[in-house]
Amino acid sequence: MRLKCQYCRLTLDQQHFILADKQLTSICDICQVRGLQLGDFENTQTRALATVRQWVYLGLPTGAPQQSKQRLSLNKSQKKRCASLIDAFDALTGSWQNTKMRRDFYRRIIAWQDQPAATVITGNLPNDLAKLGFDVDRLFDKNTLDYTTRAYIREKFHHQCQYCGRYGDSVDHKDRVTLSDDNRLENLTLACRECNKLKGSMPYQQFWQWNQEIPATLAQLRDYEKTLQRLNVQQKTYQNRLAVQRHLNAEIRDPQLVALRKQIKLFQGLIDGEDSDYQKLIQTRHDYIISHYETWQLEQKE
Repeated sequence: MRLKCQYCRLTLDQQHFILADKQLTSICDICQVRGLQLGDFENTQTRALATVRQWVYLGLPTGAPQQSKQRLSLNKSQKKRCASLIDAFDALTGSWQNTKMRRDFYRRIIAWQDQPAATVITGNLPNDLAKLGFDVDRLFDKNTLDYTTRAYIREKFHHQCQYCGRYGDSVDHKDRVTLSDDNRLENLTLACRECNKLKGSMPYQQFWQWNQEIPATLAQLRDYEKTLQRLNVQQKTYQNRLAVQRHLNAEIRDPQLVALRKQIKLFQGLIDGEDSDYQKLIQTRHDYIISHYETWQLEQKE
């Protein structure tokens, strides 16, 4: 799920809007680092999602007077590049980031957002972070893949994760680059962000084999992904129709508007139910892989 921040106007993964357990915020965590107050911004999107999930919404209360507040001024290209850089950082394995590092990254992003023309983001994560003044020597000195190489790998594997078969856009080193220093094409594959994070420092052959042991689970994951995509497309279609009809008919209780709202609510219920089952299956597969990895690590020490 991707949500839009009401200050920077970036569309980011929902993790940037989750403050604590079952709490959604009106602005992203990067803008919170700026010192902005949640209660100064209204976000109808996160408020609606919080309501559906029965979570707490942290933002401008419903019906409260909203003052005109200046938003971050970024053009479409700058927003896209900034969001891509944040997505790339999010996709890093846990061993390559921690709370302190993430906060430092956020400060660098904020500095760039305030003066985006000063630095050109290219798509090469280590280089871009270095340009922003981020300390990458220890982490990324061997991960020197350029944008062209990443694009080639994505096209080569048709944006399909080579571990689970779902949509993938994370270029993964089979043998961890910090250990192998191997950036050859033969050592590169494509992963979805979930598999990329789950694999982490696991040996490629073991991770691949453990996934091959659960073909039915992988097939179910692919089916869930496709179903959710179709449901979201259908719901978006009805939302667009509702937006059009609102302009044509100012009567809130018009039967056509009511019917469209019912369809949107119907699809939201289907989406929530399907996503709940999807997340449970993701966790089941995660636990299966982790248990194998922990057992494998113990065997290596014997």
